This record gives sequence, structure tokens and C-alpha cells, in this order.
Amino acid sequence: MRHPRNNDNCPTCKPHRSGLALALTLVLVGLVFLLVNTGAIPTDYKSVLTAKPIWLLIVGLFLLFNRQWGVSTILLSLGIFFMIPYLGEVNPQWGIPENFTSIWWPVLLIIGGVLIFTCKYWFKNCIIGIGKADFTSSSKWENEDGYLTLNTSFDSQKNIVIDPIFKGGHVKCSFGEVILDLRKTELPEGNSKLIVDVSFGSVSVIVPSTWNIQIKGNSMFGTFSDERLNKTYYPEETRHLTIEGKVAFGECELRD
Repeated sequence: MRHPRNNDNCPTCKPHRSGLALALTLVLVGLVFLLVNTGAIPTDYKSVLTAKPIWLLIVGLFLLFNRQWGVSTILLSLGIFFMIPYLGEVNPQWGIPENFTSIWWPVLLIIGGVLIFTCKYWFKNCIIGIGKADFTSSSKWENEDGYLTLNTSFDSQKNIVIDPIFKGGHVKCSFGEVILDLRKTELPEGNSKLIVDVSFGSVSVIVPSTWNIQIKGNSMFGTFSDERLNKTYYPEETRHLTIEGKVAFGECELRD
């Protein structure tokens, strides 16, 4: 009995293809390390080949040989991106800065956007589920008793808080942009807390120049910055705002 020509729909062909992909990956990886050990590739590159991002490249190659185009593109792009600083250490004449990843991380957003657009409109099955996923914008805004909850994805939002008192809130932004304007509200007595969670997006918080604010954000391949003219924080004052959260492949900025 002849198998269907479309191997993607052939259950007996998938194990064979996976085995072939694994074999090709092992051969390629082994060949690279053999060239390093024999001196065909300078031994300085051994530190590059043992860096953590190499696993992204190895898995990406396996998935590429296994014809999983979308996932492999993501992993290979991430692997190459995070390998660049290691290559810069071996080749200082290239002039790659030490903070390369924190400067050039928006490139990953561009690659992700192009990949999503391509998979949705041309290759709808290139990533499991991505062709059927709904990438329409969505935003949810709630403001109850001075406490703000904002959740945005694939959307751009500018929100002005006009409540007399701002007690804090939680802002979550993924693949989008949020501008939160707090200049028309006031802080209550005590400590108010604003939690910001950003992934592949940006959040800008605009505050009055007189507010007393402390930032405790963590960033991974992104920035958490205070762009105010007067970056002041006085713990002894009775009213202050603490901004906490995390940024991954994005940006959160505080400005007045």
C-alpha cells in the first residue's frame, strides 16, 4: 500500500522523519566539534560552542530538519541572537558591545511579528496552533475604588486615571503598548503599589513631578527605566508609590 504524498498527514512517516532529523542534527553538531578539535575551526570558538544558547540552536536545527518551520525559526533566531555577545568576546574587533542584548532586543519583536504574520496568512500550519490562533487585539480595563486593573494584548492603549485617589493597580501588557497617565489623580496616605508585567511590549507610566516614587522592577532582555527629570524618593514621606514588576523582551518607563 502506497503512503499518501503529504507526509505531514502520514502517521507512519512522522517517526521516520523524526529519526532522520535527529540523525542529521547529531551529524552536524558532531562535525562542528570535530572541526574545532582538529584545529580546522579556531579553538577560541570552543567557549562559544559550550555556551548555553547553543542548545537553542541544536533544538532549532532538529525541529528544522523535522520540518517544523515556525518553532525552529523562533529557536534559531533566539539562539543566534544570544550567541552574538559570545562571538563578540572571541572577536573583539567586531565591536559588539557587552550590553548587546539589552540594546538590540527589539529585533526579536520584529522577527516575532513577521513570523506571526507569515504563519497566519501564508503558512497556516507552520507552528502548532498558530494558524488557528486568534491574534485580534483585546484590552480589559477596570478601576474600582481607586485600584486599577489593566490587561492588554495585541493592542495599543492610552488610559488617563481621573479618580481623585490612586491606590495602586496591576498592568499587564503582552505584544502591545500601554500609556498610563496618572497626572490627574493623587496618592493616598501610605504606600501605594503598582505592579507592571510586560512581555514583548511597552508600558509608559506618566506621573506628576512631585510624586515620591520607588522602582523595584526586574528586566530580562528589556529595560525598566526612570526617565523623570528629578528621580527622587524619600522614604520618610507619608505618601509614596512603589512600582514593581518584571519586563521580558520589552520596556517599562516612568516619566513626568
